[in-house]
Amino acid sequence: MLEFFLILVGFSEGVIIGSGLAAFLLVLKIIPRLIRFGSSNQYLKDYQAVVVLGAITATYFQFYTWQLPQIYLLNEVLTIIIGFIFGIFVGLIAAALTETLKALPILSKRVNLENRIKTLLFFLILGKVIGSLIYWFYPQLWS
Repeated sequence: MLEFFLILVGFSEGVIIGSGLAAFLLVLKIIPRLIRFGSSNQYLKDYQAVVVLGAITATYFQFYTWQLPQIYLLNEVLTIIIGFIFGIFVGLIAAALTETLKALPILSKRVNLENRIKTLLFFLILGKVIGSLIYWFYPQLWS
């Protein structure tokens, strides 16, 4: 009976998390916005496949212990590549949310930079990159 209850709870949690992710992606129209920004309508099926593959891969890594092979410098290179891919994903989601909330046009009006929105965007990205580099190269500052 306990096993059945644990299976039911686990399945319910999965449904809740999946519903939250679907609502996030659908209500805020994250993927359509990314497609529109990239002018890549011909890759719609690829976008769908990547989202599903990402969910399946994340589920796999939650259930099974997986380690990178201990080959000279391979761990470091794979860690950098995976970190770079995660950073791109988080940046794209943040950009889509910012565009959804119309944050940049409002900010540019507030600081009187309506004609220089590209410059504003450049410095926002530069600040994020510098902050991330400080965070990762100087971890002793945060402990």
